[in-house]
Amino acid sequence: MDKKITADELAITDLRAINEIWLHGGNRPLCLWREEQVFTHEMLSEGTHDQNVRRLCVQPVDPNDQTTVARIEITARERLEAMGRTGEFYPAERTNTHQ
Repeated sequence: MDKKITADELAITDLRAINEIWLHGGNRPLCLWREEQVFTHEMLSEGTHDQNVRRLCVQPVDPNDQTTVARIEITARERLEAMGRTGEFYPAERTNTHQ
């Protein structure tokens, strides 16, 4: 189940159990961050690799509002680094992560 928070709550939210951070509020949600995950061959072939993804939805955030997105990104980077989390910001630049 996706967890929904506001941008202001991001600074105090525990991100250790989160696999993805999404920005919701514009026409199309945007994946801000995705954890580096290792999927097994069985998970990929069975199509179950997406079933256990825990998403954090930050809303309402217009992905076209670059000032707000930059502020959220800085907060997310600081929180994730402090928790020792690794992943990729803006994975949409490599693949289609718009829902």
